[in-house]
Amino acid sequence: MTQQLMSISHQPFSYQYLKDVFREYSYPRNKISKLLSSGELISLKSGLYALSESYGKELVPEVVANLLYGPSYVSLDYALSFYGMIPERVFCITSVTTGRKKLFDTSYGSFSYQQLKPAYYCLAYIHHRMNDTSYLIASAEKALCDKLYLASMLDNSNNLQQYLFDDLRIDERSLEQLDKKAISKLADASGKRNLKLLKRMIA
Repeated sequence: MTQQLMSISHQPFSYQYLKDVFREYSYPRNKISKLLSSGELISLKSGLYALSESYGKELVPEVVANLLYGPSYVSLDYALSFYGMIPERVFCITSVTTGRKKLFDTSYGSFSYQQLKPAYYCLAYIHHRMNDTSYLIASAEKALCDKLYLASMLDNSNNLQQYLFDDLRIDERSLEQLDKKAISKLADASGKRNLKLLKRMIA
């Protein structure tokens, strides 16, 4: 293993950070290229890197999701699973952004991004701390609302209940625990029929 890489305490990291790690080399770029070729370094995208699993350094996938494409925060199915609102374990890290839809397939998994309008996007996400790092994730209310925001338009409350309880298999108890005022604010900001149906259902 490369000694300089062993000293890295956080990841993922930028190309500029790597150049600083190898600043004693005459040609840091060449050294970085060799480490990428050998598999000791993993390129997540141009300019963003992680160590291979052989180094045994923790890589928090939610942090990767925030840094791969931004502005963004974790939401939708992954966040719903995180909060225990749906029974399935979700392996693709799902996020929302104000930019275009994107999908990244990396050595550390898949990361997808869906687009929201800026005025609605900026509401109800939080910093979640994990050990010595943190990442942005939707609140439970926002994760559900984001899912409905992007879903096909539902005609009525019966269709909404079918979507929530049959298609998504939302836990009814977790739905009862959501902040009604937060849902109301999100529904008003979204301008989406699906969220207005949710607002009326939980009122």
